[in-house]
Amino acid sequence: MRKILNILLCSFVLFLAIVALININTNLEIEIKNERILVADNNIFNAVKKANENIEKYEKEKLERIEKGKKEQKKTTKVVTTSSNNSVNVNNKPTSTPKNSSIKYGTFGRLYVSNYNVALYDYNVNTNSNSDLQTIVNNKDSAAYYMTNGKLVIADHSYQGFSILADLGIGTTSTIKFKDGSTIKYKLIKKSRGVNTGPDLIDTNGNSFFKMKSDIIMYTCYKDGIMATLWVLS
Repeated sequence: MRKILNILLCSFVLFLAIVALININTNLEIEIKNERILVADNNIFNAVKKANENIEKYEKEKLERIEKGKKEQKKTTKVVTTSSNNSVNVNNKPTSTPKNSSIKYGTFGRLYVSNYNVALYDYNVNTNSNSDLQTIVNNKDSAAYYMTNGKLVIADHSYQGFSILADLGIGTTSTIKFKDGSTIKYKLIKKSRGVNTGPDLIDTNGNSFFKMKSDIIMYTCYKDGIMATLWVLS
């Protein structure tokens, strides 16, 4: 009988030892798992922190470029806000005799887009007593630079070279150069067919280009309407 009791006691002790080992192993696995989760969480935190820092850096640099562009624009000429009724009709044929001259910078520098370049004239800075939007775009080597509906706009006739707008790809860059050697660069972010209603420029869905994100809108006549391109400071 005593022998049987000893066997049962030993078995019970062995059982307790096995249970203890299982608990130790389980606790160890939990600790390892928790440690892995902690490391993963820390890696995720550092990645998110780094991403936020990069976003903040990008936004800061973008604001600095925009402010620099605005300062360059103010330094070169004073742009006067005009009535939306002064939208230029780039579909008209020229009514004045083209001017033959060497490369010039107009009253607001010179625009370079792909293989097209032209002198820019802010029609509020008159070089002639009868200068107006239509006269500016009709003249050879002369594009209109003006503000309407709170947006800066550049317009010229397609047959004078501005038809290049229809062939540009998104991401194309353009440059405005000034007599003092300074420049402002822009990047194309959108182009679309549309219509010049006179007071507004709208796309084929009736949306105003003036309400879309851009720093400058360039447009020209295209088929039975216009080709409008939207640009931001680059």
